[in-house]
Amino acid sequence: MKKGFTLIELLAVIVILAVIALIAVPSIMGIITKAKRGAAEGSAHNYVKAVETSVVTSQLNGENLTGYYNVNNLEDKVLLKGTKPSSGNVTLANNGKVEEATLCINGLEVKYDGTYAKVVSDNCSNITNPTYTIYANGTSIYFNPVTGLTCTAAEAVSTPGTKTGCMKWYTFNDGGASTDTINLILDHNTTADIAWNYSGNKSTGPIEVMTQLASDTSSWAGIPTRTDSYTVNNATANYTIDYSTYKARLITAQEIAQITGNLTFNEVTATWENDAYYLDSNTRTQMATTIGASNYDWLFDYTEECTNYGCNIADSSSIGYWTATAVRQTYTAAWDIIRSGFLNICDIRATEDIGLRPVITIPKSSL
Repeated sequence: MKKGFTLIELLAVIVILAVIALIAVPSIMGIITKAKRGAAEGSAHNYVKAVETSVVTSQLNGENLTGYYNVNNLEDKVLLKGTKPSSGNVTLANNGKVEEATLCINGLEVKYDGTYAKVVSDNCSNITNPTYTIYANGTSIYFNPVTGLTCTAAEAVSTPGTKTGCMKWYTFNDGGASTDTINLILDHNTTADIAWNYSGNKSTGPIEVMTQLASDTSSWAGIPTRTDSYTVNNATANYTIDYSTYKARLITAQEIAQITGNLTFNEVTATWENDAYYLDSNTRTQMATTIGASNYDWLFDYTEECTNYGCNIADSSSIGYWTATAVRQTYTAAWDIIRSGFLNICDIRATEDIGLRPVITIPKSSL
């Protein structure tokens, strides 16, 4: 005769299964919940790291992200955008750490503390762009391009041929309160005599003077390598100067006109007969004839006999310096600034009397 389970045995099995279920189900649910939380935390962590990587990469590569503010009230002069620092790291002034920055990335408001990034809002409207000092043309700046630090007038050396150490510079063509960099032109020539292009071929650009520029500025570790270029296309001269391996550049003829407010000058079409001019008049009329009388003495100081034309300090080493701009006319010529405070032209093969005066662009925060 076959035996079955008694009611008591069945009830006992059911009770045992119920007890096991009561014990196991919460544990299983906890494991599932923990797994879900871990996955969520992992996703969030990956997202934060991705944002952080984007921020750091953008800073190091010089991407112009918008909305930088509240970096220790900018008092520590932390450079959060601009060109890539020579050290390969974000330029810092406070123990090597960005304390706090709020940025707008792809429409998201992101707070970044140097280690972690956090999306705090999907709206960047509350982020305010910083404002920077506006420098008038010809403002004196004492700066050492080797160290990247400001210095004093007493420390500055302006002797033509001086290439290193504390030197005197002048600001020009400031882009305004929203621009975080400033152009500076040296107050003297680092090289007294150099050809613009000894071959006479304007379309290959200022070969000799650019080679000399690289040599004269090779020790300038305190400023970043440039990322810009300059193109001339005026029918008879077509070339591009790639400044991506340089620390400094040459001033252009158009920038000179912008400084003096010459609204009719156009470097693309300008010719010597029609457009060469005295800086103080923007015409061929000479206005400054006594020492220090020129409003633009800072553009042609330390040239031969320049005190007869309004400069402050003359030097016999050269009569002027080259711009980056070739002249439209068919003969071999480029624009230069000469001792009479005159935007002139000179044969690009000339190896005497015309020198090199570097221009640098640095963060306003470093001043």
